Amino acid sequence: MNDYIENLNWRYATKKFNSEHHISDADIEKLQEAIRLSASSYGLQPYHVFVITDGELRQKLKPSSWGQGQITDASHLIVFANQTDFDAQLIDGYINNVSETRNIPEDGL
Repeated sequence: MNDYIENLNWRYATKKFNSEHHISDADIEKLQEAIRLSASSYGLQPYHVFVITDGELRQKLKPSSWGQGQITDASHLIVFANQTDFDAQLIDGYINNVSETRNIPEDGL
């Protein structure tokens, strides 16, 4: 656990990316799995994660990011889109997923 805390203390914001360097597919997959396994409110995962590599799309997103070069210079852009409207469909989908994943009848949840 100390290594984990030490690693969290080491992190920093990257101001510039080397556009010639690309993160490997294997590392992106590990990162996506870490995001999938991260704790979220009640396990509802009230967000969607998009990994964007398309340069044209990232160029279009750049103005919405105050023109920051990181949007287009990094090999991958990871966007967390927060879901703000919690409705019965989201909750029902969550219950259904837990039921199927854990093999528990929905009425037991």
